[in-house]
Amino acid sequence: MKRNKEAALIEDSLCGIAKTGKLLRIIFLLASLLFALFGVLDLWVLFCIGFDRAGAAMSLPLIAALVQDLVMLYSFVVCALVSHDASRNITPFTQRQVRRVLSVGWVLLAYTLFCLVLDPIAAQVQYAAGVAAVSLFGSPQPGELFINFETLMAAGAFFLFAYILNYGKTLQELADETA
Repeated sequence: MKRNKEAALIEDSLCGIAKTGKLLRIIFLLASLLFALFGVLDLWVLFCIGFDRAGAAMSLPLIAALVQDLVMLYSFVVCALVSHDASRNITPFTQRQVRRVLSVGWVLLAYTLFCLVLDPIAAQVQYAAGVAAVSLFGSPQPGELFINFETLMAAGAFFLFAYILNYGKTLQELADETA
């Protein structure tokens, strides 16, 4: 009797997750399309402005925007894949989902380091080109190091989520062995 009640609770939970997964999959796919469009526009503008001395000062913010758009595109595609699996009642506690979520965390961490390196370089190039030396990512002084804390926190959240999924996978494996 107790086993049937547990099975019914699990099935009800999975049904709710499937509906939510379908909605999230659509939202994440639309966000992916938006960032793919932004990336294409960034590439188009990059090729239109050219790469002369003034173009270099203008191209660094566009390159930074392109990298940001690619990072966001990748993140939303992975989230759409996880949501797609959830919409099909596939358990999130698998090694595949852990790898997917971890990959987004690593990409976001790499992007944080990219911002840390590009910001002082961009300020120097802009200054040398005679353009107002304004930082790309919000640092008040040109050439000052700026850590993109929003992306760093998002990376930490994805690492934490991967840990939770891995822990759930382990618990599910232990429960399957004892049943």
